[in-house]
Amino acid sequence: MKRILCIICVIMMLLLLCSCNGDSYQKANEYEPHKTSASKDSVEEFLSVLGHVEPGGLLSGCKFDEETCYNVTPPEVAAETNMKIFKFSDSCASFVMIDNEVYPLCDFLGGYGFVNAIPCDFDNDGNKDLFVASSWGSGLHRSEISVFNSVTKESTILYDTATTDTPNTDLIVARSTASIFTDDPNVDEILYYSVLSVKIDMENNNPATLAYDVLDVEGHIEYKDNIPKFIPFQE
Repeated sequence: MKRILCIICVIMMLLLLCSCNGDSYQKANEYEPHKTSASKDSVEEFLSVLGHVEPGGLLSGCKFDEETCYNVTPPEVAAETNMKIFKFSDSCASFVMIDNEVYPLCDFLGGYGFVNAIPCDFDNDGNKDLFVASSWGSGLHRSEISVFNSVTKESTILYDTATTDTPNTDLIVARSTASIFTDDPNVDEILYYSVLSVKIDMENNNPATLAYDVLDVEGHIEYKDNIPKFIPFQE
């Protein structure tokens, strides 16, 4: 009898764990597969502002020319800001152009470089900034979520998978309704910037043309104590 009760308890625990994991997976399934935007629009203008690049060190031999340069500005960024994002397919070096100046958008060398970005006004100063997902790493792959301040022109890392048990996880950032983090059926406003784990594929072996499927919900970004912070997802 005790053995039967023990088996029943184990089964119930397994069902509970599956239910929790399934809830997170179900929330992730609310997102459709996506492909990044990549074109040659404004590439010539960007290169004229960037100027000559002399790659050295581990980047020695990488090309920084019109052939390898792509405009990868997401539609939301193009519609809501005056920022344009460019990536070099030969190195994954990624930059943002704003006010006719160019700034590095994320670390590069290995990984996918820039993956995606969502406009935000994280400090409520009336200027749209960017939450950015990127990956890099030679030897140790890592993904980062950062915020690019359109006023100071500085990037601040909010979350780095290198500090977790799953450094190889690839991430994107997305605007989500609060309902993805709560069961309240009355929440229907855009309140959260969610961080999602994804499976990324390169089209034609070109890191400027990425396709990804959402796997799970990792957490969200909140504005706390006057700074944006990553909040891990909890069931």
